[in-house]
Amino acid sequence: MDEEITFGPRDAAPLASGNHEAIVIDIVTNNYRVKKVYVDQGSAVDIMFYRVFKELGLKDDQLTLVRTPLVGFTGPPISLEGMITLMVTVGQAPKCRTVPVNFVVVKQSSLYNVFLGRPALNALRAIPSTFHLSVKFLTPGGIAEVHGYPEVARACYLATLRGQKKVIAQTTCLEPYIPGDEAQQLDTQDEVEEFPLREDRPDQVLRIGALLPAKEKEGLKALLREYSQVFAWSVDDMPGIPTDLAVHHLNVDPHFKPVKQKKRSFAPERNEVIRAEVGKLLESRIIMEVYYSTWLANPVLEDVR
Repeated sequence: MDEEITFGPRDAAPLASGNHEAIVIDIVTNNYRVKKVYVDQGSAVDIMFYRVFKELGLKDDQLTLVRTPLVGFTGPPISLEGMITLMVTVGQAPKCRTVPVNFVVVKQSSLYNVFLGRPALNALRAIPSTFHLSVKFLTPGGIAEVHGYPEVARACYLATLRGQKKVIAQTTCLEPYIPGDEAQQLDTQDEVEEFPLREDRPDQVLRIGALLPAKEKEGLKALLREYSQVFAWSVDDMPGIPTDLAVHHLNVDPHFKPVKQKKRSFAPERNEVIRAEVGKLLESRIIMEVYYSTWLANPVLEDVR
C-alpha cells in the first residue's frame, strides 16, 4: 500500500464537473448499501440522519450520549441524538476498505443520507477530487477509485432550489447488501449467460457474466464442470454426509421436561408432500428415524414462491 495517488490527464472528468457538482457516492454499512452519501471535506464530523439510522434497523439504546451540539456556518446549533460507531465499506471488492466510522446522528431533514466528513476520509486515507467527481484511496488490492453520481447530486441541488427537500428525503435509498452477490455488491445491471453444468442434465443450469472475455468465460465453464460434484441440486445429490463434516442437533437443556405438541392433521395433498420430502431425506441418509414417546414436533410446510 505504498503507491502514489494522483489525478491526471488519464482520469476522465465527467461533463458535470464543469457545473461544480458535489461528490455523491454509495457506501455499505450494517449489511445495507446506503446511497446518496455526500463527501463533505468541510465537515469535522461524520453525520447520519435519524431516518436513515432507523431504516438501518438500529435502536436508540445503541447510541452514545453526546452533549456537544453541532454547529454550522448558519443557523442555530443542532442537538445530537447521539453517536454510534459503524463499520463502513467503501469501494468494490477487491479494491475496497472497511473502516470504523463514528457517526453523529441528528434529527434533521436532508436530501442526503450520510455526510462523510474529514474523520472518515482520513481513516480511509482518501483523496477526493471535485473536478473528477471521484475519491481515490489505497487498498491491499491496489488504488481504489470511487466515482460519484453527478446526476444524483444535480437532482438534489435542483430539489433544494424548488423547495422539495422533504419529498426527496423520503425516497428509498437503502438496499440490502448480500456479501458475495456480485450483482448486488457492484450495483450493476450486467447481463448473464446460462449454461448447463452437465450435458446429460440440461435442468442443472448455472449463470455467469455474459460480458466476460471469451477465454476467461470458457476457462470458468471448464472449472465449474470440473468441480460439478460440489453442487447439490437436490437431497439425492447429498447422500450420507459424514457427521464429522456436518450435523444438526437441537440445543435443548436436558434439565427441561420435553413437551409433546398436539398432533396436527394435514390435508391429504399436504400429507403426500410431507411423506415424499421425508422419504427423500431418509433415502439420502440425511436423517434417521427415531422414536420418542414423550416428545413430538409437527412438520411445518413453507410456501416457496
